[in-house]
Amino acid sequence: MLKILIVDDEPDICELIHKLIDWEELKLTSLGSSQNGIDAMEIILRQKPDIVITDIQMPGMTGLEMIERASQQKLQTKFIVISGYREFEYAQQAIRFGVEDYLLKPISKTDLNLVLKRLLQENGAVLERRASENAMRNELRQKTAILRGNELRQTLTDYSRAFHDELFSFKPGVFLVVCVHVSYRDKTEINRGTIRNVLENIALRVQALFKDNVFDMEYVVTDCNAYILTNYSEECHSSYRERCGSLQSLLGDVSIQYQNLLITFAIGSPYDTPKDIWKAFESAEDANVLRIYAGSSKLIEHRKLRAALPDTPECKFSAEDSQALIRYIETLQKDAALALIRSVYGTFRTMESYCLGNLFRVTRTMILRIRQEVVNMGLRENLSPAEEKASGIPSENMVHKRLANCDTVDEQADFLCEYVSSEIDYCMGLQMKKVGEPIRIAQEYVRAHIDRQISLEEVSEQAFVSAGYLSTLFKERTGKNFSDYVIEMRIEEAKRLLRQPALSMSDIAERIGYADARHFSKVFQKMVGVKPTAYRKFYV
Repeated sequence: MLKILIVDDEPDICELIHKLIDWEELKLTSLGSSQNGIDAMEIILRQKPDIVITDIQMPGMTGLEMIERASQQKLQTKFIVISGYREFEYAQQAIRFGVEDYLLKPISKTDLNLVLKRLLQENGAVLERRASENAMRNELRQKTAILRGNELRQTLTDYSRAFHDELFSFKPGVFLVVCVHVSYRDKTEINRGTIRNVLENIALRVQALFKDNVFDMEYVVTDCNAYILTNYSEECHSSYRERCGSLQSLLGDVSIQYQNLLITFAIGSPYDTPKDIWKAFESAEDANVLRIYAGSSKLIEHRKLRAALPDTPECKFSAEDSQALIRYIETLQKDAALALIRSVYGTFRTMESYCLGNLFRVTRTMILRIRQEVVNMGLRENLSPAEEKASGIPSENMVHKRLANCDTVDEQADFLCEYVSSEIDYCMGLQMKKVGEPIRIAQEYVRAHIDRQISLEEVSEQAFVSAGYLSTLFKERTGKNFSDYVIEMRIEEAKRLLRQPALSMSDIAERIGYADARHFSKVFQKMVGVKPTAYRKFYV
C-alpha cells in the first residue's frame, strides 16, 4: 500500500483533505499530517512517503522549498500541490520541481481522487517495469555467470585453447588461480555427495577474502576441486605473502568446520596476461596433484614446489611391469599381481620429482587398460551398468571419484590393488562357473534318469565335453568317481522309497535302475550297513 503524508499549516485543511481521500477503495495508508515544512521534511526523510499532498505557503519552509530539497535528495516521493494562489509562477515553479499535479482550493473530491488514482496506475506501471527490468538483469547475470563458468571449465579440460575474456572485466595486472581440493577421510563415504556444497561454500569465502582489491574474480567447481581465478593489480601482488596468510587462516577455519574432510589449498604461479590464464590454471592443478608429495590439509604453493623438485625421473609403469601385471591378471594370479603393484608404488613413494603429480593419470590409465584387456583376453565380456554394479568392479565414474579422493601414493596403490582384486575375483567366479557347468549338467541328468543304467559317455554328450574330461573334472570337483556318485544317488532315492510300505523290494529296485532285487539288496547293505528290509522296519 502506498503511504500518504498531508502537509498544511491549517489543521482543518489537513483534516478535510484526509476525509476527501477514498483510502479503502484506493488501498492507501496515511502517515498523518504536518503543519509546517520543516517537520514535514523530517518525516519525508525518515519515513519516505510515496505521495505528499502539500500547501505552498507554510511557516519555516514553503511547500516549494520542501519539494526542491526532496528533489535534491533524489527521493522517489510524488508531490501534489494544493494552494489558494492562482498565480501562474507558482504552478510553473512546482512543475519545474517535478510536481505530479497542481490543485486549487477549494479542493474537489473527484479531482483529488482522480489524481491519486492516476499516480497509483503510474506507480503500478513503474513497479511492473522495474520488476521486468530486474528479471531481465537477473537472467542476464545468471547467463553471464554460466558462460563465465563454462569458459573456466573448458580451460581446465583443454589447456591449449585460447581463453575468451570478453565476459570478464580484466585489467592489466596479475592473474592467479587458487585450487581448493576436498576429499573424504573415510573413503567409504565417497558417494555421500556433500563435497560440492562444501566447495561452493569455501570458494565464496575465498572470494570474500579478496573482493576489495581485485579487478575481476570467478570460480568453477568440479567433482572434488574448486578453482578461483583472480585478476588484480601489480601493486596488490606485492602483498602476496599477506594473501597466503589469509588463505592459511581460512584453511584452518574450514578444516575445523569440516573435520570429516581433508581440505587442501593449492596456489598456482602468477601470470600477467589473459593469454596465459591457462598456465595459471595448469600450475594450480599441478600444485593440487602434488599433494601426494607435499601432504594434504596444507597450503601448497606451485612456484615453491617447481623450484624445489626436479623433472626426473618420470613417474610411470615400465613396459616390463605393465606386461607382467597384465599377464598375472590373465592367469588370475592375484597375489602376484598385488605384490607387483605394491613394489612399483613403493618406488613411486620414494621419488622426489615434479613429475610425481602425473601418478593420478598413470593410475587411471592403467585401470582403463586393465578394463579393456580383461575383455580382449576373453576373461569376461563388457558389462551393462546393472551387471557392473552387481559384479563389484568399480565403474569408470567410480574410478574417477576414487582417484580424485586419493591424497597419497599409498591410497592410489590401495585403490589399484582393490580394482585388480575385483577384476580377478569376478573373472575367477566366471571361470569356476564355466568349469562347474558340466558337473551341474551331469548331476541333473543322473537325478532325472535314476531309474535306468547311465553311462559316463551318455552323460558327457549331454554336457558337451569328453568322457575323459568329465571323469577327471568330476573327481576334482566332488571328490568322487562318477560311478560312485551314481550309486550314492540310487541309494538315497532307495531310502526315500523304502519309507513307502506299499512298494515291494522289486518295485524299488526297478525304480532306481536295478533289474535284480537281490543285487539291489547287496549294494544297499554295503552302502548303508543294513539290509533294505531292516531299514524299512526301522522307519516304517
